[in-house]
Amino acid sequence: MRYRDKLQSEGFLPWQPSTWPEPPATYVAEFAETLRAIIGETMLDEISNVISDAHAVNKSLEHRGHVVALALLCAVDSVAAYAFDGGVGERYKKFIAIFFPADYQPFADDIYNLYRNSSVHSWNLFQVGIWPGNERVVANGGSISFGLLNFQEALKQATDNFLSQLPNDIELQKNSLRRYAELKNSAKS
Repeated sequence: MRYRDKLQSEGFLPWQPSTWPEPPATYVAEFAETLRAIIGETMLDEISNVISDAHAVNKSLEHRGHVVALALLCAVDSVAAYAFDGGVGERYKKFIAIFFPADYQPFADDIYNLYRNSSVHSWNLFQVGIWPGNERVVANGGSISFGLLNFQEALKQATDNFLSQLPNDIELQKNSLRRYAELKNSAKS
């Protein structure tokens, strides 16, 4: 969401696809900056705000972590849809395997199946662990675990990696423009 300047008025002005600039006919450098702003302001910054609020109240993400995890895991979905065509699972796992930091890449399938699907569809984790801090991803006894803050940083880095590669990759450009236009065209005023 884009928020109004407090001096202008109270409340918020949603930065919905209906308010986005028209998609260019072909890739141009300005498109990458628009995409960076949309992903940054409407996803990554919003999640950071929730984390900051939780820390201000609780001093940690304990008893707030599940909601943050859901947002982070769904944000991977959203960014991956700009990078790759195909089904949700296919593009989700591919995004992690290509753009996430190296320590997360081997766990792309598990993150999709055991974290994303379990959290989104069952509201719980059954075979993996998640911590409220900055713990690195580790495999332990057939299970994996990581800290939410570490995963947040990994997602930010993956997004930067994707957006940095975008100007040089015609397939990423094509997919990003397709997804952007799809969302823009589906929006109502």
